[in-house]
Amino acid sequence: MVKKKSGSHRQSLKQKYKVQKRCKEHDRKLKKAKNRGNQPLGKKKRDPGIPNSWPLKKELLEQVERAKAKKEADKLAAKEQKKAAKAAAKGGSLAALAASATARDERCS
Repeated sequence: MVKKKSGSHRQSLKQKYKVQKRCKEHDRKLKKAKNRGNQPLGKKKRDPGIPNSWPLKKELLEQVERAKAKKEADKLAAKEQKKAAKAAAKGGSLAALAASATARDERCS
């Protein structure tokens, strides 16, 4: 029996671009999931909170609040420290900048 000729494998451009778009989207989702610790998108872990029957609920809530405040204070302190280091690296005050300019001027003259 004679084999039937197969049709063309030619792909329309619409189909080609649709496949490329889906591949790109899939890769983007995989990369995001990898960065989130392999959790699928939209599946954030929900904090169940503290039940009312918990014996030391007030103390635990206060402890959580203190930890949150400490974290915020540490963040602000780190920000201020970074800002001070950046200012020191930049040249400090205007007087220090003027002094260094005169020193360079004397060296060149």
